[in-house]
Amino acid sequence: MWKKHIFKILLFFCIVSFLIVVGLIFHYVHEKNQRVRVAKSHAQQETIQAALQIEQALNALSSIAHTIADDISTGKLKREHILTRLKKTLEITPNMFGIGVAFVPYVNNPQVRQLSPYYVNRKAWQHSPKLLQVFTIPITYFDTVKQSEMITGVVFVDYLLSDIKTLMASLKLGRSGYGFILSEKGVFIAHPIEDHVKNYQTIFNLAELYHDNALSRLAEKAINGKSGVIDHIDQVTGQAAWIFYEFIPSTHWSIGVVSFKDVLETTYLQRRLIWISIATVVFLILLAIILFRADKGDRTSLWTVVYSSTIILIGGIGYLWYITQTGPIKKELGSTMIVDKVGLQQFLTTSTQQSSPEKESYYVPTGVFIKSIEFVENNNVFLSGYIWQKYDSNIHRDLSQGFILPEAQSTQIIQSYHIKENQTEVIGWHFQTTIPHQFAYTKYPFERRKLNLRIAHQDFNKNVTLIPDLEAYGVTNPTARPGIKRQVVLPGWLVLRSFYNYQSHYEDTNLGLENYIGHQNFSHLQFSILIQREFIAPFISNVLPLFIAASLLFALQMWLGRTTTFIRTMNALFFGVLLAHIRLRGTITTPEIVYLELFYLVVYCNILITTLSFFLYTYEVKISYYRYGLIPKLAFWPIIFVSMFILTVVVFYV
Repeated sequence: MWKKHIFKILLFFCIVSFLIVVGLIFHYVHEKNQRVRVAKSHAQQETIQAALQIEQALNALSSIAHTIADDISTGKLKREHILTRLKKTLEITPNMFGIGVAFVPYVNNPQVRQLSPYYVNRKAWQHSPKLLQVFTIPITYFDTVKQSEMITGVVFVDYLLSDIKTLMASLKLGRSGYGFILSEKGVFIAHPIEDHVKNYQTIFNLAELYHDNALSRLAEKAINGKSGVIDHIDQVTGQAAWIFYEFIPSTHWSIGVVSFKDVLETTYLQRRLIWISIATVVFLILLAIILFRADKGDRTSLWTVVYSSTIILIGGIGYLWYITQTGPIKKELGSTMIVDKVGLQQFLTTSTQQSSPEKESYYVPTGVFIKSIEFVENNNVFLSGYIWQKYDSNIHRDLSQGFILPEAQSTQIIQSYHIKENQTEVIGWHFQTTIPHQFAYTKYPFERRKLNLRIAHQDFNKNVTLIPDLEAYGVTNPTARPGIKRQVVLPGWLVLRSFYNYQSHYEDTNLGLENYIGHQNFSHLQFSILIQREFIAPFISNVLPLFIAASLLFALQMWLGRTTTFIRTMNALFFGVLLAHIRLRGTITTPEIVYLELFYLVVYCNILITTLSFFLYTYEVKISYYRYGLIPKLAFWPIIFVSMFILTVVVFYV
């Protein structure tokens, strides 16, 4: 009778757990879909807004060219007045590099038409035609004999591609992706990879190179004047992304915005997945108990449930590991990540409002390129590479030129180059530095580390803010790892991201300087690198021996009463596990208990339980002697893996 009641109780809890799983999954999917809709809508609005900005900027130039062409066609603008008109137009039009009028036979040869007497630009002709985008508007007259419009010349407007790049950089795309522009033939006019533009690379070439049918379909739609969105694996960063594309009518161009999907991943969603995994494990274990009728007490059924539950728990632990490895990065308090010009300007505006107006503010563009990374001992990081700064001779004339690395333990800095172009001086230094860090080992071997290179200007008594030289990088999205050599090698670690950020620091001293700037309400520029440990090697060297030890321990449990060497074997197992534990502690110099170390504690507890069950069985205590020690045998693996599962949840949920 009691067995029927047990079955009904198990069935009730199984149904309840199933409903909880369904509810949690539904809530998670609804929440994530909502975030997807918001993110897609936001990215689409960014694309439309970017297209409108480019449309407005370039349409103004096209309108000017049309007006001049119409005035020449109607005779309103005489040839002797063309050059004066062009000069005045250039003076009042900020985004225009050059403007000219070419009459036949100059029309068919762009190289020759630049020598036309009706041409003016902002500088002497020093730029390669590759760096110019020319807008051409025909000058016509009506031939009464042929009864048709005849072309006598063109009005052309020169617009620097570097200005288009600047315009793209001003858009708020860096945090979630990047933008590009295609001509009506699919040629890249703007792209983070400058070689695509300089080499007249087309989107069709990239689609063919990467065998990307989705990109090819996007190209066809874009050059046909359509707008939309596709799912895509970005070739620049290797991430899953959306590509939004929008047609620009005035130029027949198309703008594309690559928006990465990783912005959808949040700590909140990660914790929802952990709750789903907990509920799923409970439901599957209860389902296995019901399906195999463990309530009947049949030995075969009980062992089937034990093995099924063990496999379910192992799967649950593995899934929690996967969530941890692929989960989002937690944001640090007091840290502001900078990935685009818009974000930088917003931060500078806010920090300027908070800073004291008594001191004049200086902003020095600073860039970093890391060539090598190495761990020295456990908590010291060796970095080498280049740091450069840009000084304007008018703005920065009262500043010295140079920087310091305040948190470095040892540093070697050698100037590598010093180039002056017009009013801008670019100075680059090669550096080697060792920086101490305080790393947390709690989640070893599934931990992530943030390596910080803090940079400060050497003029302590002046209000100098170093700003990241974002223009020096193609893609500023952190997953593209800007500022790091692509072939950088860091054994045992994966480089996930790199980015600039401002970190608030509080110092309770002015270093003896009355005018010291930097000890209160001041954010310092940092170049940060996020890395993640490759867990396979620590897993094999630590978990695999533990599993073998646990298997041998289980064999001893199964042979209770049938072996005379139990104590000696148990001693050997204990000292083997202890030596492995000591070796693990020798590789990690930290006073805290790490995640992997908890597995050793579970095995120690099972050694005690197995030893206790041996003595209880030897003295024929009922609970241990029941059915030849069946209870401790059945409970062996569930105790281990339930403990590991609970410990994994506790460690990774926080």
